[in-house]
Amino acid sequence: MRVLITGASGFIGKEIVKECQNSGFKTVQLVSHRSQKNECQKNENYSMIMAIDITDYKNFRQLEKTENVDVLIHAAGLAHQFGDTKKEEFDLVNVRGTKNISELAVHLKIKQFILISSTAVYGAFENINGKEKNKNQGIFDENSPTNPQTSYAKSKLEAEKICTEICEKNKIPLTILRLSPVIGEGNRGNVERLVKAIERKRFVWIGNGENLKSLIYKNDVAGACVRIIEEKTGATEIFNLSAEPLPLKNLVGEISRRLHRKIPGFSIPAIFPKMIFGVNKKTLRSKKICKFEQTFEKWLAVDVYQSEKIKHKYNFTPKFSIAEGIRKQVDWYKLNKDQNL
Repeated sequence: MRVLITGASGFIGKEIVKECQNSGFKTVQLVSHRSQKNECQKNENYSMIMAIDITDYKNFRQLEKTENVDVLIHAAGLAHQFGDTKKEEFDLVNVRGTKNISELAVHLKIKQFILISSTAVYGAFENINGKEKNKNQGIFDENSPTNPQTSYAKSKLEAEKICTEICEKNKIPLTILRLSPVIGEGNRGNVERLVKAIERKRFVWIGNGENLKSLIYKNDVAGACVRIIEEKTGATEIFNLSAEPLPLKNLVGEISRRLHRKIPGFSIPAIFPKMIFGVNKKTLRSKKICKFEQTFEKWLAVDVYQSEKIKHKYNFTPKFSIAEGIRKQVDWYKLNKDQNL
């Protein structure tokens, strides 16, 4: 079995490469033209490593001669950014890049395509002063309507649509994995920001922490990919991928215990920051406050992504709980703290 993996030097891609190689698959690894080839994993089960810009199909000319590729896993993409990333940048990498990779899959006549997507395509669940603002009540399965609200989420949904159209037209079996936020060693997302806040004693409770959060450890993403490669049936399938949800207060508790940091015993009622956000929208219009509001709403939301479908179809259940994944991430953070300042 020969597997071509895009984003092979990335946070998720590295783990997929490792799991594929451990399962005896030969890997062809594509990395960003900005990455270093030495970031990839080399052993007896790798056959090629190439640095490439997925946004320009001309770069794929050299790849078109690659023979006997059975599976393509598209893990490359522009993820959530904490800076001011423009919509055009997300569209260029996530939409056009996916279109180019899908067309390459057609040229290579691959037997199976796995697209790494995000549960962000469902949109956010809001709970303002205890009043639910959508019918899902923060619980999403694969039949839930999509309602992406950020440029990133919109680009991921558009990528799904383009990839589905190309694969179905050319009769390529497609699996779309919608990942809940991925945690683990090397994570640079919102969980890392939470770890840093607790470690630096800047964490303050807002709300009661009872809201449930869905996350997935990076090794389980890779494990799901391998399981699907080995047992794939049918044409186009979509699966959520998430571990059993955990209350936010338990998540914070795991981090604080691992860091040996005490959490303040008091909490700020959510209504107070919401009043500030309201004033900011009407008068101040501060970008910093707007960014804090986005983070605030994200952490106070109920985010539960059901993964029963992949369990029933492929008998796949995550091996790692959210608590285990958090402990691994915090331990990694402590070892590499100087590089994370």
